[in-house]
Amino acid sequence: MRFIKQKNEIYFDNAKMGPIYEELYNWRLSYESNLFNNKSSVRDGHEIFFKKLKSHVKLFFNAQNDDVLFSNSFTSGFNKLLSNIDKKAKFLCIEKDYPSISKSIKNFNFKLVELGYMENIENLILRGVIKHKPNVLVVSIVQYIDGLKLNLDFIKKLKQQFSDLIIVGDGTQYLGSEKFSFTDSGFDIVISSGYKWLFSGYGNAIMLFKKDFYKNKFVNKSRLRIHKIIESGHLDLFSFGSLNMSLSVMEKEIDLISNKIKSLSKKMTLGLKKRNLLGKVHKKRAEHSSIFNILDNDGELHKYLSNCNVKTSRRGKGCRISLASYNSYDEIEKFLNLLDNFYHSTLNIDTPESELLP
Repeated sequence: MRFIKQKNEIYFDNAKMGPIYEELYNWRLSYESNLFNNKSSVRDGHEIFFKKLKSHVKLFFNAQNDDVLFSNSFTSGFNKLLSNIDKKAKFLCIEKDYPSISKSIKNFNFKLVELGYMENIENLILRGVIKHKPNVLVVSIVQYIDGLKLNLDFIKKLKQQFSDLIIVGDGTQYLGSEKFSFTDSGFDIVISSGYKWLFSGYGNAIMLFKKDFYKNKFVNKSRLRIHKIIESGHLDLFSFGSLNMSLSVMEKEIDLISNKIKSLSKKMTLGLKKRNLLGKVHKKRAEHSSIFNILDNDGELHKYLSNCNVKTSRRGKGCRISLASYNSYDEIEKFLNLLDNFYHSTLNIDTPESELLP
């Protein structure tokens, strides 16, 4: 994947949107030219295209024996999913998780228990399941605010222990960052928009379903009916063609992508730890994603970084930094130097410089 970088700009905002890479840019130009010249004929054979794309998705996420459905976004897909769940179902989610999770559940008037956020999210969920006895658990694989990454082995064990519990995962901050086997996971359903680490732009989302999901007593429609409801309306060939292009490129490089992201994340972790800026979520967990959040109550850090041509986002009470495979170690070094300039002499730096090497 050849990403086109702006000179003198550091893009640490992949969690807001993954940038377009050169191969996809060229494909999109070709598609628009085809649309301009051939008009409606670009839709000829679209049924075959989507059938092949579903096979492609199954292969990429090791979901050969599972169902793949498409939607325009996580939120639209999640809402259509909720329309197929019995109104008597009780839901469990995390209070500070992606906002459309709880909002959508409340809009459907389901009974909802929201758990207060804590670093040991696995223990929080387990205690919540035991205490509240929900029928459906909805949780992000990676938290969008601070990057806390859910232990996937825990989800697998949770499903084994509570086999009747429907477990739905938001994969938008996760899919594309490393290899993921849906079949081997504990999730019944994973939904993910494609505009972040799948680099597919807006307008496309993947929905992965285990076939046992349809047998759950709180699923109130047949498998075929659910498929028709979720995929009602047109699916945009431009958006899903972008997804197909990204999968085609990434399937050859996913190990390299994963290793690069982990290496960058380690370097950033050590750099922030050295400056006492590492959030407590990072400090207490063995594994983390490539999303970080630095406390920034007044927004001055975000403003300063923006003025220095570093793209980040304001999320929660902090400045969110999110790394992807196109980022570099030099960019992290420059970023850390900018932090030093911003905080001046208020930092307690005690980690040897050698530990910052990737």
